Amino acid sequence: MNPRPAIVVCEDGDEYTTRFARLLGQEVELERASNHAQASRLLLAGAVAILLDLDFRRTNPTELIDETGATNSALSDGERRRLAEIQGILILRALRSAGSMAPAILFADLDDPGRSDYLARTLAPLTILPSSESLPAIARHIRALAGSP
Repeated sequence: MNPRPAIVVCEDGDEYTTRFARLLGQEVELERASNHAQASRLLLAGAVAILLDLDFRRTNPTELIDETGATNSALSDGERRRLAEIQGILILRALRSAGSMAPAILFADLDDPGRSDYLARTLAPLTILPSSESLPAIARHIRALAGSP
């Protein structure tokens, strides 16, 4: 019997991990990461894909990365908010810069289709799913990442 494929769920809470475990727990092994460093370790350990939340406002500011992939313990409130609001993109950008080509799903409501297209093109393989996406549709996307029917 083949082991279940591991998928990283990178979020600042546990809502996605809990929801997707109920939905797909028999099919995939979900491994939660709360920041870039944890996500990177899990992907290096063999996870086949990554699911990312966009907003990480509950994350400790010292764990937020900037556009260069660096952390900074002395962020202003405005800079902390700005980084937290796009942390999922910054994490995926840093993973891609480090050579990870694991397929990704970013859960984000992006108002600008041009921005969505740009992200999907520059951070490929990437699927961006809005909050309005149904659970059955999300499950199909996750199964495709895991190589399941």
